Amino acid sequence: MSSRLAMLLSLIALLAAATPAAVGYGVVDKNGLPVVPGFPSQPIRLVVYTSPGGLIDVTARRFARLAQEHAEHPFAVINRPGGGGIVAFEEALREPADGHRFLAVTRSNISKMVATGREDLIDRLHWHAYVMDNAHVLITNAAEGPADWDALRRTPGDQLWLGVDIGGVKHVSGVRMADTVGIDMRWIPYASGGEAVAALLGNLGTVYLGNPRDAQTSDRLRIVAVAAEQRLPEFPDAPTFAELGFDGLEDELIWRGFAFRKEVPEPIRDWYTAVIRKVLDDPRWQEAWAGEAVNLRYRDAEAFTRVVERDRSEFRTYLGQLGLLPDARESSGTLAALGRGPGLYGAVGGSALMLGGLAFMLPRTRHRQRTGQLLLLGALGFATVIALLMSIHLPAANPIDPVGAAGIPRLWMLLLLPLIVLQIGYCLRAPPPEPETQQTLRLLVSMGLFIGYLLLLPVLGYLPATLIYMPTLIVYLGYRRMPVIAAVTVSWLLFSELIFQRLLLVDLPRGMWW
Repeated sequence: MSSRLAMLLSLIALLAAATPAAVGYGVVDKNGLPVVPGFPSQPIRLVVYTSPGGLIDVTARRFARLAQEHAEHPFAVINRPGGGGIVAFEEALREPADGHRFLAVTRSNISKMVATGREDLIDRLHWHAYVMDNAHVLITNAAEGPADWDALRRTPGDQLWLGVDIGGVKHVSGVRMADTVGIDMRWIPYASGGEAVAALLGNLGTVYLGNPRDAQTSDRLRIVAVAAEQRLPEFPDAPTFAELGFDGLEDELIWRGFAFRKEVPEPIRDWYTAVIRKVLDDPRWQEAWAGEAVNLRYRDAEAFTRVVERDRSEFRTYLGQLGLLPDARESSGTLAALGRGPGLYGAVGGSALMLGGLAFMLPRTRHRQRTGQLLLLGALGFATVIALLMSIHLPAANPIDPVGAAGIPRLWMLLLLPLIVLQIGYCLRAPPPEPETQQTLRLLVSMGLFIGYLLLLPVLGYLPATLIYMPTLIVYLGYRRMPVIAAVTVSWLLFSELIFQRLLLVDLPRGMWW
């Protein structure tokens, strides 16, 4: 009997040991992280919505360095600037929900999504961990202007409040602060905090609304009010708004955290929670932020989501008062879905323009006149349909987005129309001697190549797909001057990358393996 009991206990122990390992629950590895079968199986990419050097980029890189050490697995920071986070968010949401890509997020993202009518991006993310925040502060130039709160309140006339962006976090915080304390102010936006601080030092404004560490850039700068629950240890002489008699401004701050797709499985979420907590408990993480007036505090997904929803409601209210919300008709229903990939549609419209340009080049011999005309009409019809759909249903330009998604297809149209006029006049000069069957075949093959190109765009990306398609089409249509073909192709790719990707910040399709 005892031997049977021993055998039964051994079997139970074996099952208890094997079952958690099979499903990944209840088992931790040597680093104290939950075991998730098959994860991570590739480097983890932390996507940052700004260029290198910003505060969120610094946060992400400090985190990735320590997370890689605690997890003993590669973490890579990927910068995807553009659209105040829209480019980074859309890219992360296009990736598989396998947990190998997540986002470094800030409160600025919420204001941008609300201001541009892209609240769908907020809803599609799992707001996983709130890791830190820093209070917004009012900074004055004590050498040239008010040196404390009382002096600021006595400043006559409309005050000039300097800050970053129109409709952003600091702008909305400034409006809330001014309304609460009863100050008439005009918001003067600058491209960066550094420019705004320089303007304040040049006595071009009354006060600057920024981060506490901005006050450390000059001995002439003084923090006269802090939007926090208590005074900052780094600036013990700076009073809070509550101390000054104004309640309700304790949450006017900028937070930072991490998010990923809602579809990421629960075991992977638990793994991230464990990694994040290890990094936040690491003394090196805490020492890295010492002296920067940053409040290190953790909030789980449930609490973080409540913060996001509260901020979303606040931005709706204040951006509506400022007249900076998009027309609801432009951001609702099926038509709005047409505008969710402006980079892709812009690439399609640009491709149609390119096809029209090739048609203009080609009918220089009598045997290609009718073919060129047919290609032109096809390119014209396709580009017109795409451009009209985009320009009608995408948000127009506004103070938040001075170009506007609708501006891109309209720009393609302006470039395409003169080309169309020239092409029509050229193609109608002489009747085509080419047999009709050959014309039809040439047209069908050309359009088939174009359709294949459109299918390659989301797979290879705009630049590689265009590099393949453009020379292929030119050669098929009979043009054989290889130096000219290479020059036209390279020039077009450089134009697309420099003007649309870099200058206008329209994210062209990058492909599945970019």
